[in-house]
Amino acid sequence: MTDKSQITIYGKTYNIKADLSGVNPQDLADYVNEKMHELSSGKIKPSTIDLAILTALNIAGELFEAKEIVKQEMTQKKSGRKEEEQKARHLVQMVEKELSQIKSSRGVAR
Repeated sequence: MTDKSQITIYGKTYNIKADLSGVNPQDLADYVNEKMHELSSGKIKPSTIDLAILTALNIAGELFEAKEIVKQEMTQKKSGRKEEEQKARHLVQMVEKELSQIKSSRGVAR
C-alpha cells in the first residue's frame, strides 16, 4: 500500500509516497534527521549535500553491519540444525541397534 506522507528532515519538508509495510515514514525521517544533526555538530560545518551524503554512508554502513550479523546468525542456526540432525540420526541408529539385539535375543531364547 502506498501512502502519501509529509516529513521533515534537517529543516526541509518533503512530500513522499511511502510503500513501507509496518514502518512509519516519519520514524525514518526522524532517524535520518538525528544522524544529520549528529554529523553536523562538529567544528566544521559541511554543506547540506555533503552532510546528506555522509549521513547516507553512515546509515548504509549500519545496514551492511546489520546484514552481516543476520547472515552470521543464519549460518550458525544452519550449523546448529545440522548438528542436531546428526545427533538425532545417531540416536535412531542406537535405538535400532538395541531393538535388533532385543529381537535377536528373543529369537535365541525361544
